[in-house]
Amino acid sequence: MPNFLSRIIQITSGNLQAKHTLLTTMSKRNSFHRAPKFKPEMKVVKNSPKTVTVTNRKEKVEVLPEPIKSVSDKKLYKTIRLENGLTALLISDPSRQFITDGSSSSEEESSGTGESSEQESDGAKSGQSAASDQHGTKRRAEFDEEKLAACSLSVGVGSYSDPPDIQGLAHFVEHMVFMGSEKYPKENEFDSFIKKKGGSDNASTDCELTTFYFEIQEKHLPHAMDMFSQFFVSPLMKKEAMQREREAIESEFAIARPSDSNRKDQLLSSLFPAGHPARTFTWGNLRSLKDDIQDDEKLSRAAHEFRRRHYSAHRMTVAVQARMDLASLEQYVINTFGQIPTNKLPADDFREFAFKPETVTPEFKSIYYVKPISDTTEIHLTWCMRSLLSEYESKPHQYISYLLGHEGKGSLLSYLRKKVWALGIYTGNSESGIDYTSMYSLFSTQVVLTKEGLDHVDEVLEAIFSYINMLKKIGPKEHLYDEIKTIEETSFRFEEESQPADYVETLSENMHFFPPEHYITGDKLYYKYDPKGITELLECMRADAVNIMILSHKHTVPIQYDAKEKWFGIDYKRIDVPPEWLERWLSVKPYVQFDLPEKNIYLTTNFDLVPPAQPYLDEADRLDIDLMNSSIKDIHKKVSASERTSVVLQQGDLIATVNHFRLDQPNLLRKNRHMELWYKPDFKFRFPTALLYLYFITPLSLKSPREACLIDLWTDVLQQGLKEEVYPANMADLTHSLYVSDKGLTLKVVGYSQNLHLLVELVTREMRKSTASLTPEMFEAVREVRARTYHNVLIKPQKLAKDVRMQILLKPYISPRDKALIVQNITLSDLKDFTERLLDRLYVQILVQGNLAWHEAIKISENVLDNIKWEGIAESEMPEFKVYRLPLGERKIRVSSLNPSSTNSIVTNYYQGDSTTAQDTATLEVMMMLMEEPVFNALRTKEQLGYSVFSMMRYTFGVLGFSITVNTQVDKFSVAHVDSRVEAFLKKFARSTKRGGEKALAVARRSLVQLKHTTDYELKEEVERNWREIVSREYQFQRLFTEADAIEKIRLADIMNWIDNHFPSGNKSEFRKLSVQIVGNKPTDDNAITTDDQPKNYKLNYLDASEPIGDSRENSADFIKDIDAFTRELPTIDVPRVELAQC
Repeated sequence: MPNFLSRIIQITSGNLQAKHTLLTTMSKRNSFHRAPKFKPEMKVVKNSPKTVTVTNRKEKVEVLPEPIKSVSDKKLYKTIRLENGLTALLISDPSRQFITDGSSSSEEESSGTGESSEQESDGAKSGQSAASDQHGTKRRAEFDEEKLAACSLSVGVGSYSDPPDIQGLAHFVEHMVFMGSEKYPKENEFDSFIKKKGGSDNASTDCELTTFYFEIQEKHLPHAMDMFSQFFVSPLMKKEAMQREREAIESEFAIARPSDSNRKDQLLSSLFPAGHPARTFTWGNLRSLKDDIQDDEKLSRAAHEFRRRHYSAHRMTVAVQARMDLASLEQYVINTFGQIPTNKLPADDFREFAFKPETVTPEFKSIYYVKPISDTTEIHLTWCMRSLLSEYESKPHQYISYLLGHEGKGSLLSYLRKKVWALGIYTGNSESGIDYTSMYSLFSTQVVLTKEGLDHVDEVLEAIFSYINMLKKIGPKEHLYDEIKTIEETSFRFEEESQPADYVETLSENMHFFPPEHYITGDKLYYKYDPKGITELLECMRADAVNIMILSHKHTVPIQYDAKEKWFGIDYKRIDVPPEWLERWLSVKPYVQFDLPEKNIYLTTNFDLVPPAQPYLDEADRLDIDLMNSSIKDIHKKVSASERTSVVLQQGDLIATVNHFRLDQPNLLRKNRHMELWYKPDFKFRFPTALLYLYFITPLSLKSPREACLIDLWTDVLQQGLKEEVYPANMADLTHSLYVSDKGLTLKVVGYSQNLHLLVELVTREMRKSTASLTPEMFEAVREVRARTYHNVLIKPQKLAKDVRMQILLKPYISPRDKALIVQNITLSDLKDFTERLLDRLYVQILVQGNLAWHEAIKISENVLDNIKWEGIAESEMPEFKVYRLPLGERKIRVSSLNPSSTNSIVTNYYQGDSTTAQDTATLEVMMMLMEEPVFNALRTKEQLGYSVFSMMRYTFGVLGFSITVNTQVDKFSVAHVDSRVEAFLKKFARSTKRGGEKALAVARRSLVQLKHTTDYELKEEVERNWREIVSREYQFQRLFTEADAIEKIRLADIMNWIDNHFPSGNKSEFRKLSVQIVGNKPTDDNAITTDDQPKNYKLNYLDASEPIGDSRENSADFIKDIDAFTRELPTIDVPRVELAQC
């Protein structure tokens, strides 16, 4: 999907490490997802060693046209169709091709990937990567970089084919298919194999598509493809597994249920005509898969029949990528996917449901007041129109979205902002889910309203229709279409490589919608201008054909909700559009304030590559390094073996002296009381792009909740002030994000290097004057949204769990609970005074990498200083976090969830270590690698404690530890029970680790080392890694290599010693446990939530062993009932600091 399509304010929490990215690009796979794409967690079990040989099959294949690719894409492609009708796209990555030995073993060893489903950083994170690109047991050249192979299969069926009496069946079958096959009957054998070989797998269910994919070390790809394909050849789908997996789907639904986005989409689906597939309850839960059926045999029969009917080879597409030649990949596909049977039956015929005027029911064409879960005030307009799948070459909807969602001068949002009626707009079609089907398409506009905008909602709607009427009157403009086309063509030309699993997933889905030559480009590029198509869509966007949903708790006259949606229990009230409103909307003329966007001055025209400065070339010659073709490991090895050198860089009068000059890390060009500037040219990717990161550190960041709240508000105001000016740059692929970090503000500017300095100049100039012209009305609107943000963070149980844990561990710590209580007391005068205090004294860390010369980096940094004009701060004023040392033994904190509508409970058991050392870090990483698979298998798969279960290493401002987290439901298990089961698991894990011996440890150790040596797929990965070292002030740019060296030395005795000291089952000499327990609220009939006229209470409601009554005996003395009192006497852990002069 084009990156311009739509944008919206997404203001997140002001707490630790939260990113307040106000301007976020819509993505095909996450931001605007109308139908859930179900992503089940991994399921793993142990199985016995065996060797499987896959016999080569002989088959005649049909070769289809090769897909068009970017000039920067070096991969080779071939499209084939097998005799059974399956279409496969083979992708050969020519970089350092891996040569398989022709055999593959499924020998099981104790291993895993050691990474949770969502990485949560407690301050500076170690170099552990979320990816796990590894190879097999035979290591190739010592300094070869690692990559994973990946494979994805998409079936042309989804939730819209659910039987009316078993809704959620397609999602259920997607879960069940992975539960063993006739050839590999053990329930989780595939997941276990994939994990132990350094990979992962997943699946998703959409409305008309179901996708399965995995990634694995290249050595094991043939065997993994055989196991994977057997799910579609002869899956078992046993009845006993079905009964258990229904519980997983119910837990998944319970997690999704409090989401306003999910709730709104389900309500919208219910407005389609009776019998229409769009009315399907796609999630599924115990009610639809058990209570409404009351016959497990019926469910089993239906699941098997659904699979036999729809999971046919001729309706399947496969994409597979590896560093292997095309001939080998083709043979693997024939050997495995060629076995899948085909029934040659057509897909369900949805033609009778194709869009026609009757599709838009009277119920659809109404106003709905919807009671939200979160504190939000927004309006959604949705039009139903013809299917747009076949119009991918012209993409008429995206032309309209580009204009309606524009944020620059003359735009709809510009008008609404000046009225202080709205602060953000989000428009378009996500090209997935219920938005984009073979029957119809939806076009939506979401406006984030202020309270004033809510009070004038009819006028807001009138303005929207006025802008649409302007587009109708002016008609399509080819020069605007060409501008969009140029932006996307340029982006595609310099597109960086995707992660293999993500890439094959996208392509296998695209293969259902586009001809072979457009598999890669179909959802990205513009092929032809179709003014007729654009005009026809605009004619559909009438005021008398739109669905309007208004979500808010702030209605001046309280809404009496009188209806409830069936599945999510959504409270709503439907009314007809008032005739006087409709008459105005239909006849409204274009406002004089509206105009089409001006020509974009930020479009890049110079794509020249900047060569590295001569000293870099000289150093490469000295060390015999080929900068263009050497891997990061090659460069690191040679640099580390050489003597340190100093280099003088000179350009005219500009001089930079670099001590300890290195080719494998950023070099320090400037260090003074104002800033430190780090710089590294791009040797590997060689694109005309650059990344500029700036960290504005202020002593005020940790001073008090009031100052912290003022920083949040100041950043929000700055973003609003920048909107119109910066939007054209963002549209031209010059993006920025500005958000509050632990110790100040982070600004990241990324894009084509030609005009990148202009965007930095624009943002930094605005910083000094952001509050000067701020009106009281706009200030109050921004403050209102900020208050909503604090509230919406705190009602998420997982966020509250982190907030509570951080308040106990960190000194100082400012909770969003504290900021939520004082935000309404801050005045416009307070904020204006704060601007001077904030910007007058700073210390700025800067990193520049990519296609910019070193002297340009210095000039940009000097211009930033000239624009803001700050004085430096003393080292003693630098804000720093200390970590409290927990007392020996066990402590628990049990508090009520702040969301009355959520049944979700969170238990995070955190086990604290000490300040980091290379050996302890390596020990803990290996231990987490060993733990990741069994903790999921025990607590999720077998005990079904909750849908989300994960373990992860914690690196909290230099202090090591680990945690196990379970998301359960209050009406399913007590938090005391979950806590006790985590402890029971740890005891069993200690025993099994000892039994596994050095052999199992060796596999985990090898996998981790290879993980550290995973290649970067884009420059941003390297930049983010370097940035973490800078902002943490640890400056260990070679962390991946030093950690890999330390991991190589870890032995079983090291692991068992750590376990013995830190586990409850050991000697407990260093056993320091903190169990953070957020207790969900029991379900109620009315889903009661806090409304605006009720004061919000963010005070923690402490519980203990008696509340609620658990099914485990607990010691009341272990419970924390007052965080401040508990931490008052705790010592802090001493963490050594790195001197910058040593870098």
